[in-house]
Amino acid sequence: MSAETVSTWGAAVRGVGVEFREFFTQNTLAETKGWEPVVQYVTDDASVATFSGKTGAGKATRYAEGAAIPKASRYKLYDTAFTHDSYGGQLEITERQLLNREFNDAFDEFKDLTIAQNVALSEAPAQIFNGGFANSGIFTNRGYRITTYADGKNIFSTAHPRVDGGSAQSNASSTGIPLTETNFETGRIALAEQLQDDGTPIANMGNVYVVVPLALEKTGQIITGSTLRSGTANNDINVYTGGGYTVMSSVWLGSVNGGSNTAWFLVAPSVAGLQLIRRTGPMMDQSVDKNTKSTLFDVHSWFSAGSKRWHGTWASKGDSLAYSS
Repeated sequence: MSAETVSTWGAAVRGVGVEFREFFTQNTLAETKGWEPVVQYVTDDASVATFSGKTGAGKATRYAEGAAIPKASRYKLYDTAFTHDSYGGQLEITERQLLNREFNDAFDEFKDLTIAQNVALSEAPAQIFNGGFANSGIFTNRGYRITTYADGKNIFSTAHPRVDGGSAQSNASSTGIPLTETNFETGRIALAEQLQDDGTPIANMGNVYVVVPLALEKTGQIITGSTLRSGTANNDINVYTGGGYTVMSSVWLGSVNGGSNTAWFLVAPSVAGLQLIRRTGPMMDQSVDKNTKSTLFDVHSWFSAGSKRWHGTWASKGDSLAYSS
């Protein structure tokens, strides 16, 4: 972008143009909610953050009196490496514009650039969901580089391999079931029945978040918040009320921002490995160009986003179409 000059901001400069009744800023309208309920926000002090792990020892096996104690097995999981990228913005303002402009309270460069950082920190985790059906490895979505669990599959896949060589597992609907009360139960059970990589069940997923675009927020609230079962004519209680299932919606998940108006996701934060890793920042800097005398304001940071494991998540494209990955 070019520098901000008197010619481009003339009406907001003393002695030029009209007198405004008010001169306001839209920057606060861009501030968005964080993903902290379902994405772990962590800090890191290296250029690359690598995650790995292992299974447990499975379960104890019955054996006969006097026989050798059965051997147990443990398995190493995949290594997943997050490389932090630089994200930032800079505003250049000419000396004349800086000295002569009005409404300085609306022209807070560092505040505007810091909010721009916060917008990026809100949009980036959404790409874990928006790109989760179509990408594996490390992919770029809407300008953000997203890391996926290193099992070679999409974040939401019907064929996640197990490191013990057992049957592949799915954390996605193979038929793209839409969000309804009946289909929510299907997804809830599929999430709860996920196995560890040695075939051992996950004992308790804990509270579950229903992550949806704005187009599905009402549907999600009706399913999880109605006193009685939604969409039925009987008086059955709604077992999803009581705080175990929380609806979380985001404008970043809708089709207007590169997502989908039909896709829906279940996330159990106590198990899921969705990450936003901050290496530095936001860092601020101000300098004067010795040739033009323009003042440069910049704010930048390093961070990365992605998934260090797929367990604890389940998703459907919600389009009623076949899906496999």
